[in-house]
Amino acid sequence: MIAAIYSRKSVFTGKGESIENQIELCKEYTTKHFDEKAPKFLIYEDEGFSGGNTNRPKFQELLKDVKANKVDILICYRLDRISRNVADFSITLELLQKHNVAFVSIKEQFDTTTPMGRAMVYISSVFAQLERETIAERVRDNMLQLAKTGR
Repeated sequence: MIAAIYSRKSVFTGKGESIENQIELCKEYTTKHFDEKAPKFLIYEDEGFSGGNTNRPKFQELLKDVKANKVDILICYRLDRISRNVADFSITLELLQKHNVAFVSIKEQFDTTTPMGRAMVYISSVFAQLERETIAERVRDNMLQLAKTGR
């Protein structure tokens, strides 16, 4: 089994859901939940990139490897590491399905091999996009207030 692990973090902080932590947790999950004794891992890391679009170098490399049938399963820490945009996530999921690549989000524990699992993934992607848009709105409001006070 060839497991692609994708990790992303918008801003480096060195704590919490760091790139390294995401990768390690994905490796542990894979080793524990799949029968493979020693799965081969392909690691894709994008640090400093938003989940609002798919213009991320390692994510694009991952998609090329999926199209080249180099991947059996895509594993991520949380769905929003893949995308915070419903349309982008939908296109990505369709690509994975077309190339028979399973998708696992270890925190949400989605199973995209069932209709209910696919539906739950799409519903969660809607909430990921909502969260991104809410954060952007808060930042815009704060910047406007700072500008009004000359800061």
